[in-house]
Amino acid sequence: MVFSSPVFLYIFFPLVWLVHSVIPQKTKNGFLMLASICFYFYGEGFFLVLMIFTISVTFFASLLITKHPKTAFWTAFAGIVINLSVLAVFKYANFFTVQINHLISGFSIRIPEVRLHLPVGISFFTFQAVSCIVDIYRNPDAGKPRFIDTALYISFFPQLIAGPILRYNNFIPQLKNRMVHYRSLLYGIKRFIYGLAKKVLIANTLAVPVDKIFIADPGSLDVLTAWTGAFLFTLQIYFDFSGYSDMAIGLGRMFGLKIPENFNYPLISRSITEFWRRWHISLSTWFRDYLYIPMGGNRKGVFRMYLALWTVFFVCGLWHGASWNFVLFGLFHGSAMILEKGGRSIGLALPEFMKRPVTFFVVMLIFVVFRSDSFSHFLSFAEAMFNPSGFNFPLYVTEMRTMAAWTAGMLFMFPLYRIFEKKLRKNSYANYFETVFLAVIFALSISHSSMMFADPFIYFRF
Repeated sequence: MVFSSPVFLYIFFPLVWLVHSVIPQKTKNGFLMLASICFYFYGEGFFLVLMIFTISVTFFASLLITKHPKTAFWTAFAGIVINLSVLAVFKYANFFTVQINHLISGFSIRIPEVRLHLPVGISFFTFQAVSCIVDIYRNPDAGKPRFIDTALYISFFPQLIAGPILRYNNFIPQLKNRMVHYRSLLYGIKRFIYGLAKKVLIANTLAVPVDKIFIADPGSLDVLTAWTGAFLFTLQIYFDFSGYSDMAIGLGRMFGLKIPENFNYPLISRSITEFWRRWHISLSTWFRDYLYIPMGGNRKGVFRMYLALWTVFFVCGLWHGASWNFVLFGLFHGSAMILEKGGRSIGLALPEFMKRPVTFFVVMLIFVVFRSDSFSHFLSFAEAMFNPSGFNFPLYVTEMRTMAAWTAGMLFMFPLYRIFEKKLRKNSYANYFETVFLAVIFALSISHSSMMFADPFIYFRF
């Protein structure tokens, strides 16, 4: 059940919000937890058992940490290993068996391939489970964990399938006496509508030409079509992912909960380092706090820092999917960041006017790795991008709907809203203007969804 689907928009969310609004305060957390369980069951069915197992392991490990401090380390270690093992089995078992079979192909033995369904959102709720255990281990005096709170933290439906990744220490305190104020409700509605428009009007529209370009034989692509595909996919994945994050933040506010920001206009970054401070912020900070800093970060010399960066981006790439493409996606970003840091250390830096376009170029090229079906497909696609064999602009890219989405994407990758918001505050009619604008884009989004245009879900592999 995705947020842009009619089932969510017309049935699930209105019903959950209405019931949540009228029930007693002391039952709200339990009800929201049950609603989140139902949300996941609707999409994943039997694999709900897997999430309940993760919740149970995380809760009992957390409880034992607070009750038995002498064995807290080994309890935390066991809880983390169990949760990561579940992720490894369901997400990577087939990938690793295929790789091992390639290595032993010269021998007469062969390991049976393991083909398991990948539960949607497993990477998100596993990382939150790890965060819960680590945060309680680091601060066992924060309070005895409660099962309902832990279950709601891991299963909270607004961010369950596409993030942002929540932190236990930030989320749990909000569950006490949370209230939905008028301003919070309005902000949540506004944020949800903006996110829905990003997802439906821009990302979903751009998905059609992107799929046509990337499904085509790369050898048949001319240089202009290849670059168009790379550019449009960069816009698509940004507005898709940031749209989901905006909707999650809005939904959270409508239930009286603050979900952290996940994107801060990353496509205008002046370096790869800055890009990862603006892109998928909840994942970047998670790796920083739970992997990079424990490995020594930048406190134990240049070699340890570079090793930590490589490790972080290797794991980051693998987190995105069980494929060498995603590993390379992470390692390319890690290599670019290391080159940046190394260049600055010896006084090499790009001129200021070149930083943004060069960063965007690198990001766009690496996203081709992310979108390609295989590494060989990426190489063929990259060859088409740098082989000036023709300039035949595809007609389906010039369709009015696609051009409108393309134009909107190019405009709103910049912080135009912040600029306009500051100026509109000085206008007494600003609220009326924004209300009308929100009504228009919401109506267009609903119409778009109802007409059953493409509605891809990029995060099925996460």
